[in-house]
Amino acid sequence: MNNKNNPKQPNKAQALSNKTPNNSNAPTQQQPTFEYRIGDEISFAAPQGMFYGTVVKLITDPSSPAVEIEFEDGKKEVKKIRDRSLRILRRAGGKSEADEKYGSRAKTRDYDIDEVRRSEQKRGSRH
Repeated sequence: MNNKNNPKQPNKAQALSNKTPNNSNAPTQQQPTFEYRIGDEISFAAPQGMFYGTVVKLITDPSSPAVEIEFEDGKKEVKKIRDRSLRILRRAGGKSEADEKYGSRAKTRDYDIDEVRRSEQKRGSRH
């Protein structure tokens, strides 16, 4: 049977394109936005190189929140929070980004292994 004579049957290209899944409704992954605080030390990646500074002012506009940064050379700039070139180096309280991310985890220790390790260190290894 020829597809040109029977318009109800799609040609092979149309049949293949109908079988591929349409991912237009797939959920998009958003980058997590960080809550900046006054005094946070940040880095800013620019084409000229890395710039380091501290957050001086928070601009809490619901449509486009931003931070004012005072860089090491004294220059002040306003950057949007969702700018991917901004990174937190250290919080004003002294915690790093990694400490904030993993700080809530409990540190697991096996005290029996620690005791054996200490005793082996005291008497030296026999191997």
